[in-house]
Amino acid sequence: MNILNYKLSSTNELLTARIGLLATAHTINTLSLSNTIDQHFPALGSNCALKASTFI
Repeated sequence: MNILNYKLSSTNELLTARIGLLATAHTINTLSLSNTIDQHFPALGSNCALKASTFI
C-alpha cells in the first residue's frame, strides 16, 4: 500500500465540503482513470481534438 505524503496543518477553521476532493483526487490517480477514459473514448480524427479525459 502506498502511503500518502499529504501534510495538513492545524487550524481552527471549520472543515468545508471540499475536504472530500482530496480522497477523490487520490482515487482518480490510483486507478489511472484518465488513461482508462482515453482508451474507451478515443480522440477524434482531428489533430486539434482534445482527449476525453480533459472534459471529464
